[in-house]
Amino acid sequence: MGETAKRTVGPLIAVVAGVVGCVLLAVWSGKLPDPVASHFGMDGGADGFSSLTNVILIAAITAVVGALIAAYGAFIAQDTTTSRILVGIGTGTAVFIIATEVWITARQRGLADAAEATAPNWVMVVCGLISLLIGIGAGLSTPARANDYGRTKALGEVPVAHDGRREWQGTASAGVTGLVAMGASVAVLIGLGVVMTSWFLLGLAVLVAIVSLGLMGSIKVTVSSDGFHAHNSLGWPKIDMALADIRRAEVVNVNGFRDFGGWGYRVAGRGELRGVKGFVLRSGEALLVVGDDRRELVVVDGAVEAAGILNALVSH
Repeated sequence: MGETAKRTVGPLIAVVAGVVGCVLLAVWSGKLPDPVASHFGMDGGADGFSSLTNVILIAAITAVVGALIAAYGAFIAQDTTTSRILVGIGTGTAVFIIATEVWITARQRGLADAAEATAPNWVMVVCGLISLLIGIGAGLSTPARANDYGRTKALGEVPVAHDGRREWQGTASAGVTGLVAMGASVAVLIGLGVVMTSWFLLGLAVLVAIVSLGLMGSIKVTVSSDGFHAHNSLGWPKIDMALADIRRAEVVNVNGFRDFGGWGYRVAGRGELRGVKGFVLRSGEALLVVGDDRRELVVVDGAVEAAGILNALVSH
């Protein structure tokens, strides 16, 4: 399969999902109540209704919007990471909405009154997992963009250490803003779970708390003759760059919200740092490591010292 054909995978999946969804809904029209249930409460009971025509129209519009987002990522976005993320989001979101819509409508076949319809939480979970896998697959299938960051102008200070040190270790930790944002998210989910008496939301709150602590806890950063490495307590995501793949290390000032849209393991979507991936647990000085086709970053104390040692290792 050629490169152009591979770039059409994501948009094509979104379009096919829309076509299949609309055809199925139209075929089932004689077996469905009128109107059909189109929205459900936390208890799984129907609390919103719509004509089948509107349901089909939503599926079609979703497919078109998803395909356009995926196409923009596949053919226009110039950074590999941004390209693959957009393809994954466009494809996965389209599949999720259409699959959920078709599934909950299919469950209404044979009902005389749509008010009797139900949509258990597990339907959303299954559709979500399937869509996540399809989105990830579509994103990864998108060919990498040819970038040569090693030849581009440095964005920040490029020190070189002259004291002969060959190793550096540091620990990156979350700032107050990131911890407050994480705590607020968990608190909102717990509050909604209590108010709606939903074990699903309470369980989600616990999961978010565990994952957030793993992502935003202690990040061990190492610079040595083996290269540049950074990982959290979960062991994933992580950064591993062999010394042979590194062209230089820089020191840049990062604003977590402005440059990366938040805190955690992030990807910059705008500005000079567009496409840069890494651990942004707070704002401040960051160690930016540049390879030919990737740029990885960690906001950590001692970034200047780490960059100097790494640049000395690279130069030798």
